[in-house]
Amino acid sequence: MVPPSGSLSLATTSFRSMPLVLAALLAAGGAAWADEATQPKTIPQTRQTMLEALDALKARTPRIPLPPPVARTAEPTGPLGVVNNGLMRTHYLPAELRSAGPQRQPDPALKLDSQFAVELFWIVSRVNNCHYCLGHQEAKLATAGMTEEGLLALDTDWKFFPLEQQAAFAFARKLTSAPQAVTAADIDSLRPHFEPTQILGIVLLVARYNSTNRWTDSLGIPQEDHREFRSQLPAEEQQRPSQVTMSGFPPRAGFHDFAAWKSAFDRAATRVSRLPLAEPAAVESILAAGGGKSSPREYERLLANFPVAGGPWIGQVRAAESVGELPNDLKEKIAMVSARADQAWYMQHRARRALVARGLDERQIFALGASADASPAESAALAFAKKLTLDPQAMTDADIGALLAHFTAKQSAEIVYHVGLAAFLDRLTEAAGLGWAAEQP
Repeated sequence: MVPPSGSLSLATTSFRSMPLVLAALLAAGGAAWADEATQPKTIPQTRQTMLEALDALKARTPRIPLPPPVARTAEPTGPLGVVNNGLMRTHYLPAELRSAGPQRQPDPALKLDSQFAVELFWIVSRVNNCHYCLGHQEAKLATAGMTEEGLLALDTDWKFFPLEQQAAFAFARKLTSAPQAVTAADIDSLRPHFEPTQILGIVLLVARYNSTNRWTDSLGIPQEDHREFRSQLPAEEQQRPSQVTMSGFPPRAGFHDFAAWKSAFDRAATRVSRLPLAEPAAVESILAAGGGKSSPREYERLLANFPVAGGPWIGQVRAAESVGELPNDLKEKIAMVSARADQAWYMQHRARRALVARGLDERQIFALGASADASPAESAALAFAKKLTLDPQAMTDADIGALLAHFTAKQSAEIVYHVGLAAFLDRLTEAAGLGWAAEQP
């Protein structure tokens, strides 16, 4: 083998006819995707079956409708042409939340090779079984000159890559599938190969890719027709089993007892970040440039190490707290349920503080997602958030259908966005082992 190359009333805004729309979309999609109504899509185990699945995604009927054709002519063309992901974000999300990555231009502070970053995206997408993003990374790597042998090795045999990339690939796989299990030892395993800010950069990228996967895959976004997925490798090589895929993620024990959860929560407050924190003044400068002024948050000090790659997230996360059609308290509850599922203690702290300010006590917060007092709409949103957080591989048409029974298509898209945002922040803060004892209110 050749080595690889270098507060709104939900009752008044429900869109209860949407399940009928969903049923019509499923009928129009044909038999190829019929099984996804109630069953997750298959996880391809070889390169051959993966390429077949990526090509089949072109015929996918999205779980909420694609914008009308006229929207395609208005969408800016990027390196991969007009992409359906961008169309969906533009159509369904507020302007402040539309960019999946305002940080996509090179950031000198990141100090990571662009092809290496795409390889990480490929691995995250393979673990999450996100066929849409996987197809895009295939195209990027081929354009960058990666050989077919290299692409096969990325899926089946990492020994053809340098040791530092092998370590980063393994870390990306773990942070994707089990963020709650990442420890100081996992960060230390990267230190012989990368500088501290490079390690933080890897965490930032992997966290961001997990967010993007949850958006594109749970919405069932179809692949663009012009992409080609084929291989000239011998059939026997294409049949080598993947070493990246997972059939379900490792189980998470969670906390079912309030006292045990509260004890663990209180202990996490005094943690000291394993990864570099920028000075508060760096965050203040970013906020001032956007016309804002507020006390820096600890996670913002992580992001501020990268003015281009991380800085825009500071503004987007703050905007997400107030813009859009969803009630702000529902956003906070989604953040809390997702953070609890990820056992992301710092983000639980952020959501808990917001909910306490709304009058909820700690036992009510602990019971979110399981309370008999919740409205059907809230219960549906929080059940969706928990499932998409824990196992993005398992999403089905019925999961989006359950949202559409209570929310409009735009509101449903916003719910998906907020769960993806939680996946980003949960991984960023938990990999750093972030505490909050020193954080200003």
